[in-house]
Amino acid sequence: MRELLLPIGLAGALLCLAGHLPGPVRHWGPASLALGGMALMAADESLPGACAVLAACLWCLLRAGIDGDGWNEAIDTAAMALLMALMTTGAAAVGGAHAHTAAGAAAGPAVLTLVVWVTARAGGFMFGQLSGVPRGTACAPPARRARVCRESGAVVMIVSMAAVFV
Repeated sequence: MRELLLPIGLAGALLCLAGHLPGPVRHWGPASLALGGMALMAADESLPGACAVLAACLWCLLRAGIDGDGWNEAIDTAAMALLMALMTTGAAAVGGAHAHTAAGAAAGPAVLTLVVWVTARAGGFMFGQLSGVPRGTACAPPARRARVCRESGAVVMIVSMAAVFV
């Protein structure tokens, strides 16, 4: 079953990237870095993969701070970076083996990361509803489809990454 989690996570990252295309590089750049990081993790290159996702996280945080929007992507990549860091430290503890062999050691922090991620995303949605600013409900169908791709891809990606540890 765990062998399926990696392709499922890659498919989620690909959905996130597809939700940002076509558009400016500042929107799809972090998603492509995250997808590349996951591909590196799939090839048992855990440290470069974690560094690529950390760079994507920093890019998202910088873009969200400048634009004032895009905090959901920043939350997603931060959770992804933390889960990949847990995989990297788990792989280093087992002597370079893939993170699946060290899954039990980091199950607690992975579940905590998943709970904090869900809480942060729900809080962002709640504050968005309270602010009175329309959040894409009146957007055109192509923009709505892109948002559905991004949101569903993020859920698939983060949940599959956390499931590796459980």
